[in-house]
Order: sequence, then structure tokens, then C-alpha cells
Amino acid sequence: MKFNKKSKIFGMFVLGAVLLLTSAFADIALGSGYYNLKTSIKTTAAELTDGVDNFSVDLIATAKVDGKVFAESISNIKYDINKQAIEISGTDLQKGKTIENYSYHDENQRIYKNFEDGSYSVIERHKSRKNDHKIIENPFEEEQAIDAETIMDALVGGLENLIQIEETDNKKIYIGNISDKEIPSLVNAISSFVFKYSLLDEWTVERLNIPSPKSNIYVKEASGKAIENEEGILESSIFTASMSAKDSKGIEHIYTVEFSIDIKDINSTLVSAPNLDGKEVNYTKEGYEFDEKFIGQYKSNIVEVEGNSFVKRGERIIEITSVANGNLKGSYYEVYDDGYETNSLGSFEFSSNYDESEHYTIINYRNSKGEMKQGVMHRSNMQDLYVSFGVEIDGDGRGYRSDISDDSFTSEFVRVFE
Repeated sequence: MKFNKKSKIFGMFVLGAVLLLTSAFADIALGSGYYNLKTSIKTTAAELTDGVDNFSVDLIATAKVDGKVFAESISNIKYDINKQAIEISGTDLQKGKTIENYSYHDENQRIYKNFEDGSYSVIERHKSRKNDHKIIENPFEEEQAIDAETIMDALVGGLENLIQIEETDNKKIYIGNISDKEIPSLVNAISSFVFKYSLLDEWTVERLNIPSPKSNIYVKEASGKAIENEEGILESSIFTASMSAKDSKGIEHIYTVEFSIDIKDINSTLVSAPNLDGKEVNYTKEGYEFDEKFIGQYKSNIVEVEGNSFVKRGERIIEITSVANGNLKGSYYEVYDDGYETNSLGSFEFSSNYDESEHYTIINYRNSKGEMKQGVMHRSNMQDLYVSFGVEIDGDGRGYRSDISDDSFTSEFVRVFE
């Protein structure tokens, strides 16, 4: 399953810490415990992506240094598989500041609330993405997950009977605890490397204002508890992992991650878009590159090499005359110095249709032979353009090739200011 990551730094830390914790549990959850738990995780992912209509998730992730919380995320996430809708509300804590967040997504739109002024942003999804958008996916169907599972199985060592499985009221309860003396050296070595260079690198610790782990890094302890209901779904899970590390001054610190997830209200969750009546709302469309401020003239020099010098022979000019709802209109022409002419594209008018591509702006024009052609226009820097004419769009719409081979033609067009 994929959960929306509202904070990249904190999200990466939590994800990595959970992976470290999972690696540790690969060794404690042996025998029937390991494989039963793995089967339960797979069953949960399959049911929540394809077997139910809707459900809710309560998620809490907390990161601490020496017992002091430096980052925390609390979320309630509602999924509607049939409507392909997701509603997320919660808070993020970083560096002592709590930030509220709210968003709603479906196949037609994305809605975000700005808690500073109470306004909303509504982004209309691009037509090409409608009906081709899955709100939640099963990670175990992806190649990376299959490879990760193989590695996980290979890491299972000789520890046994360190996990307890209890059954009560038709539910299974998985309980496991492990200390630093019981964690295999290979798991500790991998965990230490990932912890130092991926999770808490220099940039991250500086942003979060926490001690940087430098040496003597090892998993101190890990514990977890998961409850599987009668349908084989893990309805509640709690994990904790702690690592010890010394900073640049040789001072030891304990880094801890606590992670809990509760899956509830299966087939009884209501997901609905917020009522925007009377609210301040800003409407945009997904993938818009251009708006009215790009109306104007853009030039590109026509240059030749003469001897050992660059010589300007003229200018290629693009004029954008109007932009409305992501669609633009304009013209292209060339101006040459006296006595000089290169492989001219001629002059023509062009227009774009926002719905043609979500990846770039496709412009349509008729060349000097009367043939319909296409070009691609991008924003370049803050105010300039990158334009390719005579392009062939790849079948998936993600790439293109230009049939123009004139060495004097550059795709960079610079905004002209009077």
C-alpha cells in the first residue's frame, strides 16, 4: 500500500527505521511465526487493495533522540476503492512546530486545505490520467517487493522461539522482542550503514537540528506486536526500534522510532469531498505550464561559425499572443540579415490543446507545404522557452523526437523585454 508522505524528511526516516525493524524481525520471527506473519501481511495488502470497498487507517509515527520527540506524524486516512478516493487529515510535528494538514483526492481532482487562511486549492486532474488512476496498489505485486522478500528470507538465521503467537477470540497475536546481543552481525552492519548514510545524513540532521550519528552504530533493541483478525487481516500493529550511535564528540545517543497502524471500519468508511460552499477556493488544472504572464515575444539567434568566430545571421522569433486555461496561441517567423538564408521553417501560427498531453505542451501548426506538424514547448528557467519543431511523439506520450537537423537551430528562446 502507498500512504501519502506529507513530510519527505520525516517520511524517509520512518520508512527506513521500519525497514530496519523489519530486518531485525526477520530473524526473530522464525519458523511458523515468521511465515505466518508474512502470509498475514500479504493477505492484508491483497484484501485492502482488491477485496474490500473501503476502509480507514489510523497511523502514528514518532522519532526520538534520547527520549525527546523531534518529529511526529499523526494521520487518519480514509480509502474508497470503488470511487478511487482518498481523504487524509492529521498533523505533523517538526522542530517543535505542529502543522495541520488535510487533502482529498479522487480520479477527477485533488483538494488541499491551507490552514493559515482557511482557503482551499482544487487541482483538476489531467484527462489522460482519469480512469487510469489507482488510489492504492499492492506492493507485493511489484518486482522490488519480490526481490526484497527473497533477501529477507535469506537473512533468517539460527534464532528460534523468540516470537510468541497467541490465539484468542479467533484472532492471532504476534509478539516479538529482541536485544542487541541477539541481533546477528550482518543485520546490524546493514542497519548501521543505512541509518548513517541514508536516513540521518548530514543534510537531514542539520535540518532537524539533532545529533549526527558518526560511529559505534548498532541496533539496541526492537519489539513489536501485531493482531490478525478472523479474516486474516492485520488490524493493529505496533513497532519500536532503537539504535545507539556516537556523535562527532564521542557522546552516545539513542535514536528511537515508534510506529503504530490501526486498520478499521472496513466496508463502512465514508469518503467524501469537502464542502467548499462559501470558502475561498483557488482552481487550477494539473500540468499547466503556461499562464498569461508568458504572453510576449521570444527570440533565438541564428548563428554560424565563420573562420574561428561565431557570427549572428538573423533571429527566430516566437510570439505568444494568448493563454487561456492552459491553452496557448501564437506565431513563429524568422528575420535574416541581407544576403543570408538558412533552412527556413517559414512562418506560421500555432496553438496548443491542454488535453493532448500531461507531460509537456504540444503545439500544432501547418508548415510551408501545408502539412500539419507538431512541436513541443517547455518553460525554460523562469521566463524563457525551450521549443522543438517537427517532432514525432512516442506512443506513450512521454517522449518525442525532432526531425530538424539544422545545426544553426537552437531550441532556446529568450524572453524579450522592451
